[in-house]
Amino acid sequence: MRAARQGCKDADAATCEPVGMPPSTPRSPLAKSARFTVLSAILCGALSCADPGTVDMGGTGGNGAGGTTGTGGESTSTGGTTSTGGTTGTGGAISTGGTLGTGGKGGTTGTGGTPSTGGTTGTGGAAGKPGTGGTGTGGTPSTGGTTGTGGAAGKPGTGGTGTGGTPSTGGTTGTGGTSAPPASGLPLPPGAGGMAKPSGTPGTITVLNWAGFKGAVSYTHDDDNSSQISNYSMLQAQGIPYTFYIWGNKTEASNAVWPQAVKDGSEIGNHTWSHQSAPPGGAADITQDTTFIMQHMNVTPYTMAAPNGAAVYTQLANGLFMINRGVSDAIIMPNDNTDRFTLPCYIPATGAPASSFNSEVDSAQSAGGWRVILVHGFTGGTDGAYQPVNISDYISGIQHTKSLGNMWIGKVVDVGAYWLGQKAFGSATTMTSGSNKTWTWTKPSNFPPGKYLRVTVAGGTLTQGGQALSWNDHGFYEIALDAGSVTLGP
Repeated sequence: MRAARQGCKDADAATCEPVGMPPSTPRSPLAKSARFTVLSAILCGALSCADPGTVDMGGTGGNGAGGTTGTGGESTSTGGTTSTGGTTGTGGAISTGGTLGTGGKGGTTGTGGTPSTGGTTGTGGAAGKPGTGGTGTGGTPSTGGTTGTGGAAGKPGTGGTGTGGTPSTGGTTGTGGTSAPPASGLPLPPGAGGMAKPSGTPGTITVLNWAGFKGAVSYTHDDDNSSQISNYSMLQAQGIPYTFYIWGNKTEASNAVWPQAVKDGSEIGNHTWSHQSAPPGGAADITQDTTFIMQHMNVTPYTMAAPNGAAVYTQLANGLFMINRGVSDAIIMPNDNTDRFTLPCYIPATGAPASSFNSEVDSAQSAGGWRVILVHGFTGGTDGAYQPVNISDYISGIQHTKSLGNMWIGKVVDVGAYWLGQKAFGSATTMTSGSNKTWTWTKPSNFPPGKYLRVTVAGGTLTQGGQALSWNDHGFYEIALDAGSVTLGP
């Protein structure tokens, strides 16, 4: 070959073919492939390769590991391991493993629903019933993100999607109410309530005069007269309690209106059996009337009214009743020295106009005292009531008292028990133990059970029988007089 090429050169021919070689023809692809195979064999022999086999196109990229569950963070997947090249061939570049897959972007952790806020406490309802707080529905727990899918063959992984929690629905607002109804059963004083519990330094206990009202009025009726019976529906329609003093040895005393009056919230008191200024048999005449009342009205009388206001009953009533009402006119004041066995009252003149009743009530309001009014009957009766008045004037007077808004209209037994209970507390003994101070009192004789005082303090906690007393947002605590003591501590 080399000689032939040299000969061509020497001949200085423009075109020369090697000697002994066939004419030049185009090479077929098969020839090229064969030459590639020969060259590969030579190269592989030099490299001590095995059979070339199929050319390895590179390792398969590893699947990336998914993103972490719903934490929102990115998790880088581990790329595929570098693949091992094909078995011995004629070459083929050593394959490069797949590009490292980018880990899926984990789903962001769903945010749970905001906890619902319950409704505000109702202080109420009517008559101070506690309001019912709204019930909040909590949010649905959030679903964390799904696991991210790693990148296939080096492709970026798909991040998981986190589903946030459904927002919670807040509770409906509770209807704010006033405090629970007073245990005493006493009417609430004027005012909308909402007074905060005292939070100052504990000191002393102050009793509220007349249960928190400016003054008090009691409407009383003697002699169970026929005009009281015939006009009872008009009296009852006023929505206030009365005190009826029953003269037992009288036909009208057995009328069904009196048990009905008890059911309607009025008081039945003792007016003796025979209604004499000098009772036959003394105290026996009184107790006989009490027995009659208990049998026919099913109540125990705690107050009485002296027939004709006779002074003899001042002594006779002591030991039998809490109060005996007399006939003199005066206003009873808190903590005064009025004799409870000769309690004063106002008796209107025959046919007294409404203005007479109004002025008596107004004077009690101005003084901050208790006025007791006595009416024996109304015009038009059949049994000769003492100094009767027109029912329309009497009703007008009651409506005037109600319109004032700050006068406690109560039975003699209720207002009288409060008045005497306040005096008993004022005479209480005190004892201090550490940071606690205790007041101890003695109830008056023939005192009805279940009576209370309304008090306030600068701060601290009031307890009776080891139980903390509740604050009423009309501005008071109620202490039970039956307990005999109360303690004020931090």
